[in-house]
Amino acid sequence: MKRIRWRYIRVTSIFIIACIVVLFQGTNSDSYQKAEAGEESIQDGTIVVRGEGKISVDPDIAIIHAGAEATDSSAERAQEKVSKNMQAVREQLDAYGITKENRETIHAGVHPEHNSTNEGKEQYRAQHVLKIEYEEINSVGELLDDLAAAGANRIDQTQFSLIDQTKAESDALREAVERTKGKAAAMAEAAGKTNGGVIQIAEGEAYSILPENSLAMDSAEGTGTEPGTLVEAGEVQVIKQVKVVYELK
Repeated sequence: MKRIRWRYIRVTSIFIIACIVVLFQGTNSDSYQKAEAGEESIQDGTIVVRGEGKISVDPDIAIIHAGAEATDSSAERAQEKVSKNMQAVREQLDAYGITKENRETIHAGVHPEHNSTNEGKEQYRAQHVLKIEYEEINSVGELLDDLAAAGANRIDQTQFSLIDQTKAESDALREAVERTKGKAAAMAEAAGKTNGGVIQIAEGEAYSILPENSLAMDSAEGTGTEPGTLVEAGEVQVIKQVKVVYELK
């Protein structure tokens, strides 16, 4: 009697579990079909158009990577040389009104250097590089010259950017949406129909193309002045992309 009852309980349990699985699969299948139907209904009678807006603006900040490096058979002496040069570099930055908030160390250290010119003798290279933010765009060349004169024998790069690109992004966004209008009209006309109003707009990510720095030595021939570094900032390009869904009539 006990064995029959236990067998009955096992069969009943298996039956209940099977019902739950079938019910769960049916619910998931219905949900999936509804989702598919929803996606199809969004596409029916619509035109999906992508647009891109590009705005070019003058940069208002320069980002300079500059510092000092030195080699020596002694790691300590190499570091001392760099420290001395960097002290002079910091004094020059102070003279230009560049505060500590606008400069930070991005690399500093000492490491052994092995190459064929050392004739088997171990050499050490010490480096210290600062990231400097400077807003006087027209004076960047002069700043670089003075930093080099102070002891900055390593200037890795100079980039130009925007302190705040919110306005440029908004302008690029307007242009991107505006560009979709002509595309939507052309697509609808080609299909023998007309486009209606906007149903949905999806905003894409914004990205910027920073101008590459261009450094050149000014010959200053016949001017009585010393040659200097000319820096051409160029323009910053801010780009926004959108996807707009129009009604198709």
